[in-house]
Amino acid sequence: QKVGIKDLLADYNQALKLNPNDATAYYNRGLLYANQQKWELALADYNQALQLNPNYANAYYNRGIVRYQMGDRQGSIQDLQKSAELFYQQGNMSLYQQAIDVLKQI
Repeated sequence: QKVGIKDLLADYNQALKLNPNDATAYYNRGLLYANQQKWELALADYNQALQLNPNYANAYYNRGIVRYQMGDRQGSIQDLQKSAELFYQQGNMSLYQQAIDVLKQI
């Protein structure tokens, strides 16, 4: 059975209602909004995920992409640099390199 975007959104909303401190649920809902180009909603969810987990490298990375889409080049660079630093510290060299490659294109 195919799961629609509305179903996913409802699931994330329910998860956050049950556990409002779930950084991963905010992050995943942010991904859903970003894929829909709902930049403000995505940004708000990434901000919340990072407030709950300041070492969430993926959230910094994706917030950097969203900020770039919104025209905030400086914010984008800061987030991508932070994500690269965290990926490096966490030993995730492939995502570290990916963040560096994106930075070079900005």
